[in-house]
Amino acid sequence: MKKLSTLLFLLLLTGFLHAQIPNYNVTVNTGALNGYFFFCPYKLSGFPAFPAGTQNQMILDGNGHTVYYRPVANYFAGDFKIQKNGLITYAGDGQFMIMDSTFTVIDSVSNQGGIDFDLHDLIILPNGHYLILGNENLTKDLSSYHMFNHNGTPGSSSATVTCGVLQELDSAKNVVWEWHSADHFAFPDVDDFFLTDVNNVDWTHMNSIDMDTDGNIIISSRHFAEITKINHADSTIMWRLGGKNNMFTFINDTISGDTIPFLAQHDARRLPNGHLLLYDNGRATPLHILAAKEYILDEANLTAKLVWSHKEGPTVFSRSQGNCIRLSNGYTMISYGNPINDNIVFNVVDQSDNKVFEVSFPDSQITYRTFYYDSINFENLRPLISCAGDSLTADAGHSSYMWSTTDTTQSIHVNSNDTFYVYTPVGDSGMISSTSFIVIDSTNICSSVSVSEISKGKLMVYPNPANDRLYISLNDALPVDIYDIAGRHLMHFTPQHEQLSIDVSSLTQGVYVIRAGKYSLSFVKS
Repeated sequence: MKKLSTLLFLLLLTGFLHAQIPNYNVTVNTGALNGYFFFCPYKLSGFPAFPAGTQNQMILDGNGHTVYYRPVANYFAGDFKIQKNGLITYAGDGQFMIMDSTFTVIDSVSNQGGIDFDLHDLIILPNGHYLILGNENLTKDLSSYHMFNHNGTPGSSSATVTCGVLQELDSAKNVVWEWHSADHFAFPDVDDFFLTDVNNVDWTHMNSIDMDTDGNIIISSRHFAEITKINHADSTIMWRLGGKNNMFTFINDTISGDTIPFLAQHDARRLPNGHLLLYDNGRATPLHILAAKEYILDEANLTAKLVWSHKEGPTVFSRSQGNCIRLSNGYTMISYGNPINDNIVFNVVDQSDNKVFEVSFPDSQITYRTFYYDSINFENLRPLISCAGDSLTADAGHSSYMWSTTDTTQSIHVNSNDTFYVYTPVGDSGMISSTSFIVIDSTNICSSVSVSEISKGKLMVYPNPANDRLYISLNDALPVDIYDIAGRHLMHFTPQHEQLSIDVSSLTQGVYVIRAGKYSLSFVKS
């Protein structure tokens, strides 16, 4: 069941901010996450030529607050993520753009040697090399393949077939390894479902690439419903998982009686424990519901044992896009791409498949992939808020200011209890937020402090939203007070330990503020 939208006053922005940041709802938040989500909302109807202002690169914190956003116009800018070397990359206009930790573009990389750019995935390897997907268009006689239009229509004798290519580029962007799918796959390997044009065939539709722990390559080919492992030394296929040429015996992998392991998957990655994690998009007809899946692969005996999965609903599938990643605490983040029968964007589930965080869109927006990071080094980029009298002031030196109140001055006058924050420019056309400043006494606003200390573990509350009972964790056994959003004092506690359990069943639904010494934090009563 959907919970009350968390911290709605932070998320449903008004005025100028509302016009800039896409509207989204945090529908579940147990307070279990302190990291950051990277994603890029857009409307598929605009792809690939986007009107101005139709998508944003965004970073949300563990409370669902927009920490960073960057409007992007005229081209797709998804796969927005941090590489293992700390650089930020995203798909640009015919190339992957590379940002440093200040969100400034410092470089770019694209396919070489006449291979067409493929925006699906880029991996920067520890040695500084780039693993990148690409495409080549080949003319093929498909007249002998009666596989088209779902009724056995033959293909064209001069069809254009788009075939996946893998490239490894060195740090100087020279090709040091290349693999062509057309040299290793046969045309009938494709799933007939995708053959709807006899003249133009998007054949392999590769959508993820990963360097395995043994130095070989794992790729996902959506239109084959196949995960393939390729020997990096001699380019031979080591194994094929799923699809028409599946080499594995699947164990425990049945969803509602459907014995097909996965269909039209969009993402496959090797986990640190050696297992394989993939996002199964599913299909409408016959219905194959979407799922995040974790397999133990026995590569010697060719078995794939399903040991964990998450299904979002009995009728939910995803037409395209999406991914799933395993967090360092064992939780799993699932990003749903373009889901049908749900407007979910992404969520995080624990090891027992309980949701701890979830974001949804109220409209037709989707996101390509979502990524989660426990921490990112950008605190020095965030504007600081100071308090004096009845005013809040952002630090000097920024070219513009954009407050949650819609004010665009460096300082704002405060005469009400609320949560305040300010955005300032950062990097290449981005905007970054201060930490939130919660005012619980409008007659003495400086009695409140920024919640930046919360990220350092001074004060934590869970679950958030809370229904009957709220648990508070403190670094010290400080006095605890609870206020409503209007600043009225409701409860006082003097804990004897650093953990406090509070019965909040008598509170009405809404947003409340907890004060513990100089620290402040808000929570939602559901």
